[in-house]
Amino acid sequence: MSSAEQCDVLIAGAGPAGLAAALFLIKCRPALAGRIFALEKARHPRPKVCAGGLVPKTLAALDHLGVPLDVPSVEVIAGTARTEIGSVILPPGDVLCTIVRRDQFDSSLAAAARRAGVRIVENCRVDQVEEGADSVRVRSEQGVFEAPILIGADGSGSRVRRAIFNPDREFIGRGLMIDLPVSAESSVEFRDHILRFDFACVAAGVRGYAWSFPCLINGQPHLNIGIYDQTADRPLSNKLLIPELRKAFAELDIPGDSQRFRAFPIRWFDAEARFASRRVLLAGDAAGVDPLMGEGISYAFEHGRAAAGSISRFLDGDRNALTDYDHVLRHGSIGRKLSRLAFAARKFYGPRHRIYFRMAHLSRKAQQIGVNWYNGARMLDEMPARRLIARWITAVLLRRSVR
Repeated sequence: MSSAEQCDVLIAGAGPAGLAAALFLIKCRPALAGRIFALEKARHPRPKVCAGGLVPKTLAALDHLGVPLDVPSVEVIAGTARTEIGSVILPPGDVLCTIVRRDQFDSSLAAAARRAGVRIVENCRVDQVEEGADSVRVRSEQGVFEAPILIGADGSGSRVRRAIFNPDREFIGRGLMIDLPVSAESSVEFRDHILRFDFACVAAGVRGYAWSFPCLINGQPHLNIGIYDQTADRPLSNKLLIPELRKAFAELDIPGDSQRFRAFPIRWFDAEARFASRRVLLAGDAAGVDPLMGEGISYAFEHGRAAAGSISRFLDGDRNALTDYDHVLRHGSIGRKLSRLAFAARKFYGPRHRIYFRMAHLSRKAQQIGVNWYNGARMLDEMPARRLIARWITAVLLRRSVR
């Protein structure tokens, strides 16, 4: 048997989920500096196809970790969402989302992790994972690594997930996107600091939505334009998705040539899946993200925080810690939120979607509460359901603030 590089915690994937777990771990156990290895199949800054939206809860996690947001970004403070029933408008207010380029953001996060003592091994694709009674061995392009615990944070196509958990069903949607240069003066997204969503494509059979986000590429204003389809059992072709995207934003010069678009998989949350074994945890896209909107960065940080807590207890001798992590991802605040979003996806993208879009138009207060809950603003997403409903009734019926 070949000798293996030994460490205390091994992470497959050096993206937001894996690096967040490492940073949370070192924050609570500084002695782990230099003893956490993250294996990255590419090299930072590496291309990453993603809209790159950071919601307020993600920014709060960065602040807690002491990691500055030191990459070019665009803050958005308003939003519109078009549906078959009409348009929903969120007027200017608090920051709804901060748009970054993922190659820059992930590279900055990796630099912060290195400063904290995480050893990132790049150009190191995971080939094989073997879980033993006392450790996990990973064979890779850069050799063999061994640790008492492994975090599988290697994306929607996770090799760790396939090797250890052998899933019998997969819930993987698809995103398709393109970046278009624009004038900041004439673009409503830049001028009004606004996000635009379009759910009218649901009528055409798309289980998802189209989006237009403002972003900066090499300092120049662009629109990140894309369409998300949640469908797992019958992926829709570009021949359907691209025309629906062009219809959603007909005033933009969106090309019809599919070769100019970039596609990416989005694994969404399955409450019946397993997220932990004896010595392996899944985090981020490997575990599954928001089924309704396909958003994953905030869950990468939430999974990272939860994984760090469980691993710290595991290293202290608590052999139930990883089972507890699985429970948190299923039934804790993370799991409850994702389950509710899965329920919403079934309704808004289902055969009776017009009814639910009509309900969403009834109250502007309810819309604002829903957005704040989704963004994790003021920790609304961790509030027990009864208290959240009580606040909703107070805000909507009595016209008082939800704060």
